[in-house]
Amino acid sequence: MTLEDARHYLAEGGYRIRREERLGNNTGTKLRLDGGAIVNVFDNGNYSCQGKNCEVVEALLDHGKPAEEPKSA
Repeated sequence: MTLEDARHYLAEGGYRIRREERLGNNTGTKLRLDGGAIVNVFDNGNYSCQGKNCEVVEALLDHGKPAEEPKSA
């Protein structure tokens, strides 16, 4: 997931990004949302969620995430 994808899915879900900052180790971006959730979007495409209501936010991001391509046998 890219940072733009995360912004898009959060906006569609009605979440407002209160603050956006680069992570201290420079591996991604931290999005602080209204309501207390924090989403870390890493440059390698991974993301994590923490704080208040993170389960709901993570479900939104998981749902919005494009399906993985099937692996060929």
